[in-house]
Amino acid sequence: MAHNRVKESCSDQSVYYLVTNRIAGGRMLFRDQEKQKLKDLLFKGCARFSYQLIDYVFMDNHFHLLIKIPPTSQMDDVELLQRFRLHKQNEEITFINSAQKDDFRDQIHDISFVIGNFEQRFVQWFNKEHSSWGRLFGQRFDSEMIEVSAQSDSLLRVMAYISLNPVRAGIVSDPKNFHFCGYSDRLAGGDIGKSDDEFFDLFCRGIEANDIRDKQKNFREVFRAYMLGLRRYENADSQTLAEFFREVNLSEELAWDDLFIHKCRFFTKCLVIGSEAFVREKLVKFSAKMKWKKIHEPYTEDEWNDIYSLKPRRKSG
Repeated sequence: MAHNRVKESCSDQSVYYLVTNRIAGGRMLFRDQEKQKLKDLLFKGCARFSYQLIDYVFMDNHFHLLIKIPPTSQMDDVELLQRFRLHKQNEEITFINSAQKDDFRDQIHDISFVIGNFEQRFVQWFNKEHSSWGRLFGQRFDSEMIEVSAQSDSLLRVMAYISLNPVRAGIVSDPKNFHFCGYSDRLAGGDIGKSDDEFFDLFCRGIEANDIRDKQKNFREVFRAYMLGLRRYENADSQTLAEFFREVNLSEELAWDDLFIHKCRFFTKCLVIGSEAFVREKLVKFSAKMKWKKIHEPYTEDEWNDIYSLKPRRKSG
């Protein structure tokens, strides 16, 4: 049975989620056509609802998404009405009253509504395309709240986990060669990387940049360095980065130990990922909602570089 979902409704700050779902029975039903449809629906949804796609990968039987939900206060009434009309496919419709307007604003900033609508549209298309019927996904999607701050490299770890899926599966030796992932989109100058400059100040400390494009480029280099081994350092400060770039060629292929370090099972079956302080903050806030019968504590392991998850460690048999 799926766990309760931890969600934030924030008027003044963005919230990030790792979203995962799988086809029922482990069947391999996502071919190139299906993966392209998933991608198209996901990007089209950005215009109707209030979310930003930070990263993604579409595999043969599952997908991972890194979604940013912006603050509700960031959207004015004019933009809200535009999205309402797009969603209703009616250029003349307007809100009946303020309650309907507020409800719609909350809906399009709700990860459950956003992903639920995305999955529903895809299943409708899939069943029509393949003359099938019934349930496609095995269960409701998993979502984990991700800390994005200078206090934790959780964002980089989650992005590495997403990007390396086709490498671990043996499909490609480098994620830049896999068409249906955010990393190749970034390098090709696609929409997926247009917000990378937002992460420059968090993860590129000490590196100079002249403009937004320069910030985006530097962040992508830092992210590739992270996949190649930068995670072994405690902090990604300027001196560490300079040392690392002298030691390693960013065109190097990924080694098995690099792949393993980014494949942590807590990623898709927990509630929160971040620093210990971030996880404890969410523990306090959401414990009553979870109605847990036992005490939960932030969980980490040595190779996770001080990244914690809100998932109890399993006892060995």
